[in-house]
Amino acid sequence: MRSSQNHSAGQAATHADELFNSGWNCAESVFQAVYKQFRQDQPPVYLLTTLGGGMGCKRTCGAVTGGVIALGLGYGRTSPDEAAKKSARAAAHNFCQAFREEFHSLDCWELIEGLEDERQRKAVCTRYVRWAASRAAEMLRKSVEAGARSPLV
Repeated sequence: MRSSQNHSAGQAATHADELFNSGWNCAESVFQAVYKQFRQDQPPVYLLTTLGGGMGCKRTCGAVTGGVIALGLGYGRTSPDEAAKKSARAAAHNFCQAFREEFHSLDCWELIEGLEDERQRKAVCTRYVRWAASRAAEMLRKSVEAGARSPLV
């Protein structure tokens, strides 16, 4: 685990932006950027490939799913602990609620509606990717500082 001083929401947002604009999808970019804020090893990015583009069918935004999965680093459980499950669900709910308040929807199709041009869509989606990486990294930093005992961070 990296020291708490190395966790930066801004660094996560910048890294997610770089990843997204180098060919990774929205979910992969958010997850990798947040993962690297807390772990030194290689992220299992392959688990998120199918989540880009709203799970391939323009449903839940990949930046959202990537961020929610990244929250598992601090809120995930390795045994059927009910209190840990409730804490994880609350974190995911708070993340999704904040995204919806910021961008009006969680659905890819609504978020990119009317954007026919690929460059324009990429620019708009970059905002979602940066926001999700920043928010997830910040939530995890607070979790770590509060003494979270997840074996994943």
